Amino acid sequence: MGDFVYWIIIVVLSVGAGCVYWLMYRKMQQLTKKNDELSEHKENSLKSNVDLELAPYKLDPHLLKNALNAIQSHAYHSYNALDKLSNVLDYILYESDEKFVKLKDEVSFAQNLIEINRLKVSPLFDLHMRIKIAPEAGNFMIAPFITINAIENAFKHADVQSENSFISIVFEVIGNTFFLSVSNKIQPNTMYKNVHHGGIGDKTFKNRLDKLYGDRYKLVTEQKEGTYHVKLEIKLHVND
Repeated sequence: MGDFVYWIIIVVLSVGAGCVYWLMYRKMQQLTKKNDELSEHKENSLKSNVDLELAPYKLDPHLLKNALNAIQSHAYHSYNALDKLSNVLDYILYESDEKFVKLKDEVSFAQNLIEINRLKVSPLFDLHMRIKIAPEAGNFMIAPFITINAIENAFKHADVQSENSFISIVFEVIGNTFFLSVSNKIQPNTMYKNVHHGGIGDKTFKNRLDKLYGDRYKLVTEQKEGTYHVKLEIKLHVND
């Protein structure tokens, strides 16, 4: 049943995006045709010695072409976002029941989620993501969705309006230890309370870490000079 609903969602979103793009394209074709008709009418008017002031205004075809290119660009970004959303849904549907998944799959999921959230902020917003994981380290095992808490909180509480605002997310593996570092400029007058327990009192996340990793993890949170930092370290294992 879950798979059926998932594919229905994907089909509806894809068809919807396709219909919007097709309607936009048809509209641009109509405008281009109208522009050609106006141009022809203007030429006929000139030949008939009609006053130029009475001739219809001629639209610049380059302007229309630029508009069409802009629409195509938005359609591409929409398709790209749908593709990433599809990958996120796949991970949620097929990996959520597993106790551990491959690190490369968890990081890929987090990366897709970050790119989807990127659509909500200005293109000029300083969103920095870096992945420093060797290919062979991607086969380490990690609990699914363990990276999401810090990332979601960063987007939720980041100050996206200030000129010097930013979100920085770094994934790294050294030896058999996974490091996740998330920093973000927080909104003015916003104070993260209980910073030693998930930053906003999210004890569920810490309880899950305790249950899964015991003394094999370290979670450090701090707020300093208007910036909130989360550092998570986890000792990983390979799948035997």
